[in-house]
Amino acid sequence: MKKGIAVALCLLLMSALIPSTMSANVTPLRSLEIVEEMLYGQAQEGSLLERIEQIELHIYGQTQSGAVLMRIDRVLTFLQDQDGDGGLHLLLNLAEWGFSATLSGEKPMIERLQGLEMVLYGAEREGNISERAERLMMDIWGTTKLDVKKVTLPAETLVKVALNKTVDSATAQVGDEIVYRVTEDVMIDGRVVIPAGTTSVARVTEVTAARRLGMDGRVLVDFGYVPALDGTLVRLRVDERATEKNRSLELAAGASMAGVILLGPIGLVGGYFVRGKDVQIEANTQFYVETERAVPVLGFYFRPALNQ
Repeated sequence: MKKGIAVALCLLLMSALIPSTMSANVTPLRSLEIVEEMLYGQAQEGSLLERIEQIELHIYGQTQSGAVLMRIDRVLTFLQDQDGDGGLHLLLNLAEWGFSATLSGEKPMIERLQGLEMVLYGAEREGNISERAERLMMDIWGTTKLDVKKVTLPAETLVKVALNKTVDSATAQVGDEIVYRVTEDVMIDGRVVIPAGTTSVARVTEVTAARRLGMDGRVLVDFGYVPALDGTLVRLRVDERATEKNRSLELAAGASMAGVILLGPIGLVGGYFVRGKDVQIEANTQFYVETERAVPVLGFYFRPALNQ
């Protein structure tokens, strides 16, 4: 009986201590792989203990104490702390954005850190990742503590974007990928949550070329997700609010993005022998998409934190 109670208490304690990132059917090994993919771009080889020790040496300069599960969670928090100060991911984003007004969040964190050091100093710096990241922040922002705060990015928030290449119903194919970029800062309560210059990839999901009977062409595009400044993925689409805003823009008549017509209906424009026109969204044309649902994110105010 006592043994059963002891086991139950141990299980309750473990469930309380195991991080939420691991409790939702995520094994310690998979959590470690997530850390390695964020940091190095791919999972590493070796035993679980050897790998977490190597990561700790890279990040802190020394191995840490505690159970392996907690050590993995500590590293995850250091890399991407969306309930606190944003972690290394946000720090690198702010350093990149403050220096070049661009983001390369799709790259491994070590590669991003090295790239920034090459641009600023002409060579990679010595020391552990934590020290090097703080040095970058000091040299770019003059502080290591910036004013970030948890805010809610509402559903239907307008996001102004532009495609990096032209999309044409005469030539597009299902599956085509198009890089697009955010062209204006998305701000909530005076705080930047998605900075201008952020890029993502859209995909063509349906194409209909212009046909006889005056049927215009049609192209449907899925905008997928765009990363917020803290790394949170935000789902974008074209719905009623974006459609209404786009009506005032000089876009191709009948062009359709993500299934929503931007400028009027597609339909007959003439008699039997009249061929419809292909629709085209030219590269760098700015138009609106919108957020699909409300998302909690970290917002950045362009000033150092007050309580340093």
